[in-house]
Amino acid sequence: MALFDTQSAEYLGLLGELEAQLKPCEQISLQAAEAALGEIADGVIVTDPRGIVQYANPLVSEMSGDLVGLLPGQPVNEGLRLRDSQGTLLPALIPDSPSHEVPSVREVRAFIWRLGENRPPLEVSVQVMALWDAGTLKNYVLVLRDTSAARRVSTRLSWQTSHDALTRLPNRQYFESELQKLLSQCVDKRQHHVLLYLDVYQFKVINDTLGFVAGDQLLVQLVALLQKGLSGADLFARVGSDEFAILLRDCTLEEGGRVVARLRESVQEFSFHWQGNDSRVAISIGVVGVDRFTPSASQLLATANDACCSARDQGRNRIKLFGDSRKALEKRRESTWVAEIHAALREDRLILYRQPVVSLKGERQIHHYEILVRMRGRDGGVISPGLFLPAAERYGLIEEVDRWVIQRVFRYMAQEQLIGIATASYAINISGISLGDDTFADFVLASMSEEGVTPSRVQFEITETSAINNLERALIFIHKLRAAGCSFALDDFGRGVSSLAYLRQLPVDFLKIDGSFVRNMLEDEIDSAMVSTIDHLAKRMGISTIAEYVESPELMDKLCRMGVDYAQGFGIAAASGLPDIGEP
Repeated sequence: MALFDTQSAEYLGLLGELEAQLKPCEQISLQAAEAALGEIADGVIVTDPRGIVQYANPLVSEMSGDLVGLLPGQPVNEGLRLRDSQGTLLPALIPDSPSHEVPSVREVRAFIWRLGENRPPLEVSVQVMALWDAGTLKNYVLVLRDTSAARRVSTRLSWQTSHDALTRLPNRQYFESELQKLLSQCVDKRQHHVLLYLDVYQFKVINDTLGFVAGDQLLVQLVALLQKGLSGADLFARVGSDEFAILLRDCTLEEGGRVVARLRESVQEFSFHWQGNDSRVAISIGVVGVDRFTPSASQLLATANDACCSARDQGRNRIKLFGDSRKALEKRRESTWVAEIHAALREDRLILYRQPVVSLKGERQIHHYEILVRMRGRDGGVISPGLFLPAAERYGLIEEVDRWVIQRVFRYMAQEQLIGIATASYAINISGISLGDDTFADFVLASMSEEGVTPSRVQFEITETSAINNLERALIFIHKLRAAGCSFALDDFGRGVSSLAYLRQLPVDFLKIDGSFVRNMLEDEIDSAMVSTIDHLAKRMGISTIAEYVESPELMDKLCRMGVDYAQGFGIAAASGLPDIGEP
């Protein structure tokens, strides 16, 4: 009943207002509390100490099948008749007279026989809470939950923890678990399996040019195409944003080669159509044999990923069978990306973009801009951050990138202030590695002071994961910069499993709701509920919310109705280069 109990505090908080109901001078507070309780997805009943109903939300009548429901002044024991699975009436929930022996919280499993023909009994869980004040029983609160619905939600949540919502394929965690099970069963030297690791060649170009909606649609179509070339025994999973893994069970490398050739051929013939544009799609495939000598699942996936990277380095629609080339591959990747990032820093080829974050209140004006970094290639083309920032993090160059961004943004802001157009605020992303550097906060403060930037114009974004992994340093950084007047946003909130446990410890001003929940909330009620829950939690803590990946007016309107404060995404404006100072 953990899911049930986590809402008790929320009910009691709202009922605290409802308790004041009973004072005529506080009718506005009562109306607000009743409106809130009316939106809760459980039946809620409030009685006096004798069990006389004072309030019942609309869901109570829906659950009982009685259009009238429980009315104020009616004894709850007469209006709410609960039975066991055999139809026998259960003892009254509320004692006839108040007693100090009444427990504060108790729970009953029961059935409600609903009015009307052919309506099966409704299985419910009833939580009875006794509210005491200075030793005096003030009220009873009954919360009725439809356990059949809860069971469906629980099943749905269980499915979501092991599957990708977009493609409906198993996710990386599930795939690794199944792969590890297979490895533990590989005891016979005659057993062979094949692991394929695929990524979509230059997928980020699609996202950057056509938007995330187009990128999502491409992945959905590509998955459907690839599934046609697989058998029912093969395990197909999405293990990254544009990365997939396929486990060919009981398959030799020779047989696997024929499957790979078939997959590559189908992709070569595929063209992605989007809003009048045709894009040729390519994939890279890494192939690894699996037998009883194979290491752990995570190591095997890393090996397959390296083989896939090697295939991608060779061009479009390439295949790479992993041999003994991992060290050579890593050295090649290290030498190319490390040298390229160093050269970009030295030659000032990193460039800054910005994307607006707009208010969802009133006229939806721009509240601030998020700063994004790109790299200009040697040929003059713009390189997406997804291609070089992971390498910068892996090889320890991200802190140097962070410092470059800090200095350039502050310099730009100082120029704005100098010519009198310092109206915009800017949000700057900080990596986990920089958070872990005990000199980084002082560097930021010194740079801000040197340029004369107004601290209230500066916001820092840190991801939930990096904050938790560097909690002590993150807190020091946040407190130092907040004391100077800067604000903070916790990015990608909701993606990690420790979100709620650590949120109280992080004094942030904004929660950026993870885009994976936002982008599908019009079609997925669970994602919509997650967004609503995060927003509700943030409001209770005095934190503003920002929704990412807002890509349509309909999505923006729904977020506005929910009460989310700010929004960001292609549906509002794509990221663009910082305008030259002096432009209107």
